[in-house]
Amino acid sequence: MALCIISAKQFATKLKATIQSSGRLGFTDETAKSLDLSLGKYAKFAQDDEKGILYLVVLDSADEDAFPIRESGGYFYVPTKQMFDMLGYNYEKNNIMFDLIRRQNLDEKLVGHAYQMKERINKRKERQNDEVEQ
Repeated sequence: MALCIISAKQFATKLKATIQSSGRLGFTDETAKSLDLSLGKYAKFAQDDEKGILYLVVLDSADEDAFPIRESGGYFYVPTKQMFDMLGYNYEKNNIMFDLIRRQNLDEKLVGHAYQMKERINKRKERQNDEVEQ
């Protein structure tokens, strides 16, 4: 019998990504570090149509089906606006977040580090006009 220790260290950081109001998929600093994101890496997405599950696959090299990882203001993001529009995500009215769950069993099939994207949706707060009339 082969035993494998499940280390608490792999659960120390909650991996999260959020669709920004611009349609970009942004990562928290902790998530970017845990996923080892950097310029020169790529993100590919896969969808299980039967179960409605979306997957993020982090790649170390270019792939014609992958998006480049980009950086702005010290934060990493993926330019996913058109993809999320096509998938029907209403990120302008809703705050759409994903908890990322490592799915190592899919690494070989998806040819990269695979993460299930577990969706959470909240309504965005209405922006108030803070201008003072003069």
